[in-house]
Amino acid sequence: MTSVTREPLLFECEGDTLVGVVHRPGRMQAVGLVTVVAGGPQYRAGVGRGLVEMGDQLAAQGFPVLRFDYRGMGDSGGEFRGFEQIGADLACAVAAFRKALPEIERIVLWGGCDAASGILIHAHALQGIAAIAVGNPWVSSSETQAVVIRRHYLQRLVQKSFWLKLLRLEYDLAGYAADAGRALRRRLVSRVKHDADTGPGGTVAPARGVPFIERMRRGLEAFDGPVLLLMSGRSLVSREFDALIQQNPGWRSVAERKVTQREELPDADQAFSSQSARKKVTLLLAAWLNGIVAAGE
Repeated sequence: MTSVTREPLLFECEGDTLVGVVHRPGRMQAVGLVTVVAGGPQYRAGVGRGLVEMGDQLAAQGFPVLRFDYRGMGDSGGEFRGFEQIGADLACAVAAFRKALPEIERIVLWGGCDAASGILIHAHALQGIAAIAVGNPWVSSSETQAVVIRRHYLQRLVQKSFWLKLLRLEYDLAGYAADAGRALRRRLVSRVKHDADTGPGGTVAPARGVPFIERMRRGLEAFDGPVLLLMSGRSLVSREFDALIQQNPGWRSVAERKVTQREELPDADQAFSSQSARKKVTLLLAAWLNGIVAAGE
């Protein structure tokens, strides 16, 4: 283990000032990690605190870590654009990290949920990214949701606990019916919007661009480096990603060829929020970073 200091890092991105924190080891490895925060503008004490702990623990093993907020997030300026449009933010963060720590030779990106989706979209276009690690990538769509929900309730139908709760009237059937009605209305609105945004034959209208799930697939296809995939057993988002791979031949082909290593965390939720899950993720990332170091020697 080595000593760790935290240092603020301010850098520019297309006229806006972004704010980051570097976890600097006393004795530094040549591989650094850039963490990508998930979600939109929000209260991030839980997930954010987990990233702070991860940064300290990885830096204590010699791996410098950069945490930063892209535009419109946290302390960073500018307009929030969402994970689909963070390419420039990532490029500026990587460049600033290298400038602050010129000892770094290779950089690895890490993120979960929609941060994982953003990494898969943009990593291939960034300079000097040696590898990526992503957790429970966000690929939610009406098709994947239907597969996951169908499987979930089919499993429940053969469970004794389900029928006992039903007989005891422990389920709020009126509430579930109301929720189903709201979900149906959202589905109909989404269907109308989809039809408005698509051209003949269901193709996406050129003015609207390529759907983010397809951009993720293309980005993964184009990325030339090792890919670590962490999947949570208690995450519906994780199940949706697997449903996408199973039902989409293009995604299945890319995943089989490009995902170098897949690790399962059966008891973890979507955000790896428990102490045991955070510890496991940090151990897996440390092993992954050590492997990148060994590959470059």
